Amino acid sequence: MGVDRREKGEVPAAIIDGRAAAAQMRAALFERGIRLRERGIFPCLAVVIVGEDGPGRAYVRSLVTAGKQTAIDVVVERLPSAASEPMVRAELERLGRDPSVHGVILAQPLPPGLSIRAVAECIPADKDVDCSNPLNQGRLAFGSGTDFVPATPAAVMYLLRRSPAWPIRGKHCVTIGRSQVVGLPASLLMLFEDATITVTHRHTRDLPSHTRSADIVVAAAGVPRLITGEMLRPGCTVIDVGTTIVDGKLVGDVDFESASRVAGAITPVPGGVGPVTNVALMKNVLRACERLTDGP
Repeated sequence: MGVDRREKGEVPAAIIDGRAAAAQMRAALFERGIRLRERGIFPCLAVVIVGEDGPGRAYVRSLVTAGKQTAIDVVVERLPSAASEPMVRAELERLGRDPSVHGVILAQPLPPGLSIRAVAECIPADKDVDCSNPLNQGRLAFGSGTDFVPATPAAVMYLLRRSPAWPIRGKHCVTIGRSQVVGLPASLLMLFEDATITVTHRHTRDLPSHTRSADIVVAAAGVPRLITGEMLRPGCTVIDVGTTIVDGKLVGDVDFESASRVAGAITPVPGGVGPVTNVALMKNVLRACERLTDGP
């Protein structure tokens, strides 16, 4: 069981500042984007959004802002909420043929009746900057052959590198959530750094028994305040990927108040993984643009 480090007179958890990390990344990416533009090459991300879902719109707005901060044009292609699967596939394929577009993503969540799995193969592999195409996901699992690491898992790894837990070789990392978007790829990326990985999910029995043994906890379940300080090993590093609106406020999967009294280092929500995620996506767009214009 976790110990209240403040009651013992110890220093509370160090904050892993995603906003500061994102600012450093943006500065470097902006210079790369400007160099391309000076050559007459205009990096461009196309975002396909289906319907008028609130979270989807907010995400797209954040991408437009991130694009301006990194010298990347972000174009938004809107489809009606009643769009059929063939319509979505056709739009993704059209953008794949457009030489002025260097990155393509499909904003989620999708309306009922549409599945990312059904259309992801139509996102062009060489423009698949969030690694949704099954081909790129397979390359990621294989450990080579793709430059596109999904943005949120990339943000997790970037923040781990800035944490006291790095290097993670030989350390026990527990991932809560096994989604193809975050949990699974984050687990693979940590495994490639020689960490020992335990992947937990909604069917896992006795979750606290796993988290209390972890050097690193990556919470990506989408359940607000699921992880409390009592479920943590004292001094561990906690990366909170969760983003849920509760009573008008953005909260994570980790109960920050109790967890920060036990953990050695922790990401806040907001201000942790989120700011780095969009910048990681823009980094992939610039990489795709450079590859498509200069060759591998």
